[in-house]
Amino acid sequence: MQLALGKIANRKILLLVVLALVVAAAGAWQVKRRVDQHLAEARARREKENFIPFERKSLAPVSSKAIDIWQTHEITRAIVKFNDSYFVASDGGLIELDQNGKLLRHYTVLDGLPESDLLTLAAFNSKLFIGTRTQGMVEFDGSQFRGLSWTDRTSQSIDALFADEARLLIGTRAGGLIAFDGREFKELTAGIEHKRLLEICLVSKEGSRLFVGTFADGLWMEEAGRWSHFTTVDGLLSNRIVGVAVANQNLLVATDFGLTVAPIASLSSESTSSPRFLTIATLPSLSSLALTADSVVLSKDNGEIFSFRIDREISASRHVSPLAWSRTGSSAGTRLVSLDKHLWLLSDDGLYRTSEGNTFSAWGQSDRNRSLTTNLVSALTIDSQGRVWAGSFRRGIDVLNSQGMQLAHIESETDREINSLIKDPASNTIMAASSAGLARFDASFRHAEQWSTKDGLLSNAVMQVTRWDVEGENARNPLLAFATSKGLSLGARGKLRGLTTVQGLPSNSLYAVLVHGRKTYVGTLGGLAVIEDGRVSRVFKDTNSKLTTNWVTALCAVGSRIFVGTYGGGVFELNGSGELRSFATEVGRVVVNPNAMWSDGSRLFAGTLDGALVFEPASQQWTQVKSELPSRNVLSISGSDNYVYFGTTSGIARMERSYLQVQL
Repeated sequence: MQLALGKIANRKILLLVVLALVVAAAGAWQVKRRVDQHLAEARARREKENFIPFERKSLAPVSSKAIDIWQTHEITRAIVKFNDSYFVASDGGLIELDQNGKLLRHYTVLDGLPESDLLTLAAFNSKLFIGTRTQGMVEFDGSQFRGLSWTDRTSQSIDALFADEARLLIGTRAGGLIAFDGREFKELTAGIEHKRLLEICLVSKEGSRLFVGTFADGLWMEEAGRWSHFTTVDGLLSNRIVGVAVANQNLLVATDFGLTVAPIASLSSESTSSPRFLTIATLPSLSSLALTADSVVLSKDNGEIFSFRIDREISASRHVSPLAWSRTGSSAGTRLVSLDKHLWLLSDDGLYRTSEGNTFSAWGQSDRNRSLTTNLVSALTIDSQGRVWAGSFRRGIDVLNSQGMQLAHIESETDREINSLIKDPASNTIMAASSAGLARFDASFRHAEQWSTKDGLLSNAVMQVTRWDVEGENARNPLLAFATSKGLSLGARGKLRGLTTVQGLPSNSLYAVLVHGRKTYVGTLGGLAVIEDGRVSRVFKDTNSKLTTNWVTALCAVGSRIFVGTYGGGVFELNGSGELRSFATEVGRVVVNPNAMWSDGSRLFAGTLDGALVFEPASQQWTQVKSELPSRNVLSISGSDNYVYFGTTSGIARMERSYLQVQL
């Protein structure tokens, strides 16, 4: 009996133990479920926080035949294969080439591009994606462009695109590292601190390792969710990354100061020994790196190319060897790309590709004979024969016919950095204000004369020049007014006198000069000055007038009305009573670019960082020209009887005046 009772008691104890274990297990399961739920919710919140709201909109082409875009597309930035064609991103739009390099099509803003300054390309999800300098990312399906913009951030430029299996990786200047799966955008951050990656210039992947290069923050590497960060502290020669490659279990990192190497296995360890990277070669101005079957090929910004063999052991004692190749121009801005079993060299002088013997030769159709030498058009004027004179900051002057074909190119040590151009009808010449003084050219594009400090100018840096004797009675030795970096020079050749702050100018840094009647108006860094009878009679500044920004960049007369453009304060009118009136309420406090104001006799045109403003004095109405321009940064404006020309950072837009009248 006692034995039976003992067995029963033992069973009860066992049952209680089992029940206790079940309860404990259930409790643990509940705890685990709650923990998993909390973790899942945390992950969901984090992912939700990282998802980026965006807008996709169709970019309609401009159908009007009254607009023509004049551009060069020789400055190439990226190349990719898409729909059996090669597509090239340039500062003059998107170029499509066939398998033999024949130009199939040149896409511009008239075809729907939001701007012409394109930086990078990638083919993903049966579409071509384009990174621009100021207008975000563009999607192209082969026939239509669509704009993709993030509504919660400004990306500035998109400098890197990389198609990684099921996602497109996007490297931006200020918007972070972004992944796109075709439906949604998500920002990728580094480490447990979720650090935002900025100023990204390179994105690549080798196996499971993701590499993100930056302009000033070194190299980031991600593997299996773990991020590592390498800078000059780890042995890199600079924190600006221009190329990454993995060869023979080594990581090669090119910066703008040279090439370094490290065993890639050592980079994933917890070791913090320094330096991790060893120097292979110090090469200032290094711009890119590309990998071939047996070599690493390097390029410098000036077009010099070097090779480093990787079919043997890689060590810091190895040397890079220069590669000779035949260049047709300066080939600045070079960058190497490996595509379709070829090495390609993108440059400011066109596109090159390796041929037999692994030497580079020009590839694709050049547009050297089409129009502009450079797309950055800082000055414009039209001569008496209707020819367009287009000046640039670095490449002198192009003279074009009415169809945009180049008739002449003028460039020398003294005729290079052009600030403004003006037609002088009295002498039938063109005057060019530059950083080397004043140059005058005759109708045959010959250099007629050069003015400098040797001739009495206060400075060789001349922003603008105009005739001071408006009647033109001194055609052989005209009276001129020069806006220079050290004051105003007035008079005839050999008889110049100067006006500076000593004589009452608000600043010696001058940007614009306008002669109207018996008065001369001078725009300076410190305000607006009015000169009568050779003396400063009045000064307008933010302390004594309605001028809100002292930096006066442009001046223009429309009939008897004087208009003043400023850098960040907008446009003003100096009325007959001698008071300034602001148009900030109508157009905002825009930035008017230096000497980017012009009148056709009845209307005022002003070039800004965001398009061109057009003012109709008769109706007091302002309108804006923007979507038709190759770039919204308008640096110069001029016109003829039939056309208005807008010089931008991406070429020239020629518009029929009838088109502008309809739009206005």
